Amino acid sequence: MSYILYIGVDDTDIIGSAGTGKVARGLANHLVKLGLGESLGVSRHQLLVDGRIRYTSHNSAKGIALTTERKVTEFYQPSTDYIKECFQPGSDPGLCICSEEMIDEEIIQFGKRAVSEVLLIRDAIDLAARHKLFLKGLEGNGEGIIGALAAVGLRAWGNESRLVDLPGIREIKGLITVAEILKSTPICSVQDTDGKLLDQNEVIDSLDWIRPSLIGGQPVLRVKPTTNSAGKRIWLSIEKRAKSGGDD
Repeated sequence: MSYILYIGVDDTDIIGSAGTGKVARGLANHLVKLGLGESLGVSRHQLLVDGRIRYTSHNSAKGIALTTERKVTEFYQPSTDYIKECFQPGSDPGLCICSEEMIDEEIIQFGKRAVSEVLLIRDAIDLAARHKLFLKGLEGNGEGIIGALAAVGLRAWGNESRLVDLPGIREIKGLITVAEILKSTPICSVQDTDGKLLDQNEVIDSLDWIRPSLIGGQPVLRVKPTTNSAGKRIWLSIEKRAKSGGDD
């Protein structure tokens, strides 16, 4: 019987290296190629930016969700090996793995707290131990386990994050209709800022970068109206690429 498995990854990078987003996407693809499950996408979770917290650029952790029939323990070694292969000296990678049944409100609240509070390594270790979650600092000082555990909680919560990897979204270029987006990707709906569903014939200018939001656990593309040079209404995604580039 299939279930959803969550993997949290954080702090795998240093300045000038591939970002954690790329590492998480690579891990998801690696696990799929091994036949361990099917990816439900990789999500980006913005955590607190504070001088007391060490981070590389944006302090965002990544969450992976997969559907699988395999045991949770079967993901430990291949995930650990992959992250270690991507290790950058000076980083502090953390990895968390658990099933959806292992997630409760306390873990979700830990993720929410990480958005606005400075948390400690001990906080993460104690919480993971109580719930028997796989949580491990793979190199460095282990600080990455905080973001890894937070990513699992936030991904399970399913809100206030964006999907940086989802089948089909990176192939979208130029102008595209709502109908085409829904047909070519797992995005479940395209909505305006008031939550109203767009007609399937409405045109989206992808700007070659489409990243849906995670709302209620579902991938939703949120858009706002604008006009093109001919005065015709088109729509733009609310999610924007960071000016500094970012890793998603």
